[in-house]
Amino acid sequence: MVKMARVLWVLKAGDRLYSKVLDEYPYYVELNVSTGEHICTCPRGGDCPHVSAVKEAYEKGIYFDAGGSEPLNPEALAWSYLSEVPRLALDVAVAELFNSLKRDESGSESAMLFLRALRLVRETGAEEYLHVLGEALDELSAVFHDYPLVEKLREGYEHTRRALEKEPL
Repeated sequence: MVKMARVLWVLKAGDRLYSKVLDEYPYYVELNVSTGEHICTCPRGGDCPHVSAVKEAYEKGIYFDAGGSEPLNPEALAWSYLSEVPRLALDVAVAELFNSLKRDESGSESAMLFLRALRLVRETGAEEYLHVLGEALDELSAVFHDYPLVEKLREGYEHTRRALEKEPL
């Protein structure tokens, strides 16, 4: 079974659940709670640990309720709910970042997730996350050492670190 921590978010809209679950790759699950019909974007397509984890999260009441209409972009809607709880959004962004570092061949997704997490650290003042983001940045730097973007990410990180630690900018 996929651990509950791997379920990033669950969004309920009417009788449908939409979710993103991290495993080797991120997978998306849709589940009709009335009929039990479901689909997962993993190779199995459903009847998998990802669907089970989403059901379990839902049964425990761990979901955002979007009302009755089917969302065009469930992930964007889930992020709008997550942004209302910045510490939770930060946890989700960091989980996604470390998952992407394992498989992102271009560095693009990891860089975007790093920037999202860095913005959330600034917004929340969560200085305790700086070490974790520093590790992610070191990993990005090791793999993409020749990317000018990595240096820009490092500058943003250092600026945030100094600001949170009250050092002179």
